Amino acid sequence: MLEAKTRAGFVAIAGRPNAGKSTLLNRVVGGEVSIVSPKAQTTRERVLGILTEGQRQIVFIDTPGIHRAKTGGINEFMVEQARGALEDPSVVWYMVDPRSELEHEQVVLELLKKATRAPIFLVMNKSDLCERPPLSLKIPVFKEQIRESARQVGVSFAGEFDISAQTGLGVPALMERSFHEIPESPFFYDDPDQLSDRPVRYFVAEKIREQLLLRLGDEVPYSCAVEIERFDEKVVPNRIEAIVHVERESQKGIVIGKGATMVKEIGQGARVTIESFLGRKVHLGLRVKLLEDWSRDEKRLERLGYVLPKKRPPSGPKVSGVRR
Repeated sequence: MLEAKTRAGFVAIAGRPNAGKSTLLNRVVGGEVSIVSPKAQTTRERVLGILTEGQRQIVFIDTPGIHRAKTGGINEFMVEQARGALEDPSVVWYMVDPRSELEHEQVVLELLKKATRAPIFLVMNKSDLCERPPLSLKIPVFKEQIRESARQVGVSFAGEFDISAQTGLGVPALMERSFHEIPESPFFYDDPDQLSDRPVRYFVAEKIREQLLLRLGDEVPYSCAVEIERFDEKVVPNRIEAIVHVERESQKGIVIGKGATMVKEIGQGARVTIESFLGRKVHLGLRVKLLEDWSRDEKRLERLGYVLPKKRPPSGPKVSGVRR
């Protein structure tokens, strides 16, 4: 009896900030692989989410929101992360928030033209919000504007889907079409329960950063970076010591809060989400430190793990990753 052939490929999820890319990734892989917040540019780095179903495997690449970034610093790093993800996928999901405007989508279309030759699916997200005016009236016109703008820059769509990443509406059809596009190939990851290629320490840091985004104002979280100083899994409860780096002295006081109330709230919220993610109790200690202008200083960016692709060393051996 012939052994069934396996299919495996990469799907890059691209779009403007706040298009819903991370929410969709978490839904399709069935786990919290990428943090989510109402703030734009929540995702800073490429995050892989792995879905294995029978003889089929898709490795999803969640990318930072595509925007016009100045040269140097964390913003250029984020755009380069998105550009790199589009170099050689099997399929690209171009996600659009129906409340966006054509002028903002232009930068995404330009990058898609330059970066990929893969089939591109136009994925209009948040369809659950589009049933009533004014969005119900806007969407048909908006879609045609995107199609025309895409034609002008030389981008064509292999398919169009209306979905809701939040409710799952329309996602099964998008998934089934994507599975048809991926080639016959051995699996990239042998463990069918593996959800991501990232180590656990990465997810712990992201859970803390998620709380910074949720609990602080509009500007301060973008000036924060989280560094895991200690992660001891041999003790019960596990002991985690983390540093929240800020860029200016005034931000330090905001993150700590009066009587250290804010940093306590951040720590308590992060501890709950980390325990849920790990499935075990943890002790979490947070310190806030000044790392002046880290988001624009090349060496300090590298220290925190934000290295532009051209400077990255060759990738190391595959890590065990996160399991279901």
